Amino acid sequence: MRGWTPVLWALGCSLLVAGGGQESRPLPDRETFLAETRRHLDSDEQLQSRYTFKERRTELRQDGSGAWMPRETKLFEVYPSPVPDLTYDRLIERNGVKVSDPALAAADQKQLDEVADFRKKLRGESPADRVRRLARLKQAADKDRAMVADVLSVLDFSLVRREIVEGRSMIVVAFTPRDDAHPRTREGKVVQHFTGLVWVDEEAHQVERAEARAVDTISFGWGILARFDEGMRGEFVRRKIADGTWLPASARLTGVGHLFFFKKIVIGYVNEYFDYEKIDPNEPPRFIAIPELTRGRGPHSVTRIP
Repeated sequence: MRGWTPVLWALGCSLLVAGGGQESRPLPDRETFLAETRRHLDSDEQLQSRYTFKERRTELRQDGSGAWMPRETKLFEVYPSPVPDLTYDRLIERNGVKVSDPALAAADQKQLDEVADFRKKLRGESPADRVRRLARLKQAADKDRAMVADVLSVLDFSLVRREIVEGRSMIVVAFTPRDDAHPRTREGKVVQHFTGLVWVDEEAHQVERAEARAVDTISFGWGILARFDEGMRGEFVRRKIADGTWLPASARLTGVGHLFFFKKIVIGYVNEYFDYEKIDPNEPPRFIAIPELTRGRGPHSVTRIP
């Protein structure tokens, strides 16, 4: 379900903190506050790529009363890579039961083989090939920024109140779709169907949490491939970790729709992210291939590519 994550992040989808107190002092200037918040926006996928972390993915189902219940839970150790195909989601537990040592060893060896193959190809990389590779990475980063800009362009934002959450001052920002919006990205086209609230840390200008609900039908492939009904909900939480970086803590998405007009589909999941550890580019984990650090004179040497 990682394909929905950029949409959730863009919305800032999450839960209202129960018991948060409100303050009566004047709200900050809207344009200044929103401009400063936009300045602090970075793609969470880009931020997460600097850390290893654990991710617990819980697939949800609806029971007879319509309540959402866990169907299956998987726990992963995630080893991001600048090369997307080499990101390693290391499954270590399924429904509370640890993955067997032989199965884990086989998965580890497959990843190590892929990393070794990538490093071998990189050692033979020509200057022209390197330019093309770095251009692709820049293109991906530019696409990320374009997605954020597109999402912001389809929504209207208003500052509605201030709340004290866990001792920190939060500005609650309401968002609604713009009537004149013309989204260009998939995320922008999805977000234009949502309305909701975002909680922004007043001092850090970081999105901390929010909630969003679809106010009409969301269609894919002109509604032929899939269609999700009004009322689809997204929730998203971010937390500041020890080094001061704000990173995802959890994401939840629930909704009901139809596939090819007829088949009912139910989408429901909760992703939790924790145990972040900063990647040392000079001594990356063995499962990670960092292109700029793979050329060396010996099997264990590491030298930065100029």
